[in-house]
Amino acid sequence: MAESNNSNRNTSTLLLLLLITSLGANFYQWRNHSTTVIQHGSEVDSLMTARIEVERELTSVGMELEKYRGIAGNLDTLLNDANDKISMQEAKIRKLMVGETNMNKLNAKLKSELAELRNLRDDYLEKIDVLMAENKKLKADNSNLNNQVTNLNDQKNLLEGKVATASQLKVEYVKINSFKKRNGGKFVESVLAKRTNKIESCFTLMDNKVAGAGDKMIYLVITAPNGKVLMGFTKAQFTDADGKMVDATASQKVTYTGDKQDMCLAFENDERILEAGTYSINVYAENVLVHSSNYMLK
Repeated sequence: MAESNNSNRNTSTLLLLLLITSLGANFYQWRNHSTTVIQHGSEVDSLMTARIEVERELTSVGMELEKYRGIAGNLDTLLNDANDKISMQEAKIRKLMVGETNMNKLNAKLKSELAELRNLRDDYLEKIDVLMAENKKLKADNSNLNNQVTNLNDQKNLLEGKVATASQLKVEYVKINSFKKRNGGKFVESVLAKRTNKIESCFTLMDNKVAGAGDKMIYLVITAPNGKVLMGFTKAQFTDADGKMVDATASQKVTYTGDKQDMCLAFENDERILEAGTYSINVYAENVLVHSSNYMLK
């Protein structure tokens, strides 16, 4: 009887030990599996983070560089080169994502490519900064050069204006007379419009060494009280300094030597067609008005 009890006790002890061993083994396997799941989940999370960072950086780099486009031609050329490099980097990353099956290696490589992409961005930002600084200096230099050219043009125009003014012919000692024509063809002075055949303007073309010698055109324009230009035997037209076409009563080409020169221009008509009133007398030298006065016929 005692032997039977001892046998049962030993069996129970063995079963208890086997149960404890089984529980321990199961616990170990469960814990090891949990650790593996956690590690795997951590690897997946790390890989997802790396992918998201790469995608974000690809977009960010392009946008950050593109905001400088359109400022200058040399900047646009640099940006085109940067875009090509970024596209190559992106293609390399896409290929890497498809080709690498080991998560740990892929994660490490993605982080490396991310660092390379950021270095690429920083390198082109530095180049952009240098170019923009150079462009700013060139713009300032160009502005200064334009100001200098403008000042030179102003001085040139001022000098040309002074030369033009200095070279302009002048007339002095202007005398205006009216005449009637007798039967013998002789002219005698007259002040009555109904008796007048001729209005004459005599003056001195003044000396001017700056004007230069050569042929010069002199015009006389006599405007009647009714506003019409008197047209004599020597009709002419010319364009004045304002670009306006003007009818001339008389004109004469003179050979100017630079010295004083006396001359007369006149309106003449065999018919006595003049009316009483105030006549405007204008003298033009080389298309520029050099004398203006009035003359009265009664």
